Amino acid sequence: MSYGAAIEEGSAGSLMVVERTLIVQLNPALTDSAVRRLRDVVGSTLEAQQLRALVINMASVDMMDSYLTRCIRDLAVSARLMGVPTIVCGVQPAVADTLVEMGMDLGDVRTTLNLDSALRLVKQSRRARS
Repeated sequence: MSYGAAIEEGSAGSLMVVERTLIVQLNPALTDSAVRRLRDVVGSTLEAQQLRALVINMASVDMMDSYLTRCIRDLAVSARLMGVPTIVCGVQPAVADTLVEMGMDLGDVRTTLNLDSALRLVKQSRRARS
């Protein structure tokens, strides 16, 4: 399945827009500075393109600490304040286990198993709002 053209690639991951949905594909090795840059780019992209949903795909991420967890949660909250719902997908079992062991979660951010499920959920949400 083709999801559209990438608009930015960097050390944090790649971004692409499909049907007014911003898809963020995170890279496995995320640095703190890359995550900060990602937050800036995502915020400006959501605003400039007037997008309707944000999907963060974590399928490549095999390790996650409390800082990255907080950054993703904060990114989702920022998007929601801009009127853009967020879905996190592709959390690997080891990452989920680590988050549970650390007592961390993504708050009220919606999650799905994979990118296809996330995009289906976006479409269902749009139909429900119409």
